[in-house]
Amino acid sequence: MSWLRTLPLLVSVLGLGCFSNTVQLETDPDPGDGSGNDSTSDTMDGTGDTTVSDTGMPMGPQTYLMAYNSSWQPGLPFQAVVTATPGSGTVDLTLQWLSLDIGSTTAPRQPVGDVYAYAGVPVDAATGTFYWDTGIILIPGAANPITGADVVASIQLNAVPAGTPAYCGAAGGTVLMPVELSLDGSSHGMNVISDVGNLPIEFFVACP
Repeated sequence: MSWLRTLPLLVSVLGLGCFSNTVQLETDPDPGDGSGNDSTSDTMDGTGDTTVSDTGMPMGPQTYLMAYNSSWQPGLPFQAVVTATPGSGTVDLTLQWLSLDIGSTTAPRQPVGDVYAYAGVPVDAATGTFYWDTGIILIPGAANPITGADVVASIQLNAVPAGTPAYCGAAGGTVLMPVELSLDGSSHGMNVISDVGNLPIEFFVACP
């Protein structure tokens, strides 16, 4: 994709064809409201408020579970809490990774490591899409469900408004340490949440 940096291809990296757009997890409890719906069925801001800024985003800070389904190991997405605060034609973003046991998609999912902040990310006025480059950041080993080791990486997301999930799209990037690895062919989903203590059991990792 033209918006992704040209990176060396990794021979024998796992393809994206072996996962669906939602993660099927260890358990699938009913939310208890009798509706059979989980939190991914909420409106974009989780409140039903349709008031939007000039970026097309709901007014005020929004909180999302961001699932980055890497081409390194599809089906074991890195997960983070992302806040998005719309401005005039821009959005301010923060990201903090969530802890995950090796092989898990649901536990323990507690905030871990630094909070990364990105001010003034441009939002396309016509489509509401934004391109997000995290720069070089650390994914703590506690947030790595693939190997449990610290990962130094740069990640790029093409975030397209989708309703449910709130945003999704293609993703790429590069693992710099402990090995060099292209993350081209990855995907992501940003799922509406109310807070880190109320995370969905099923969530989108790509556009539906």
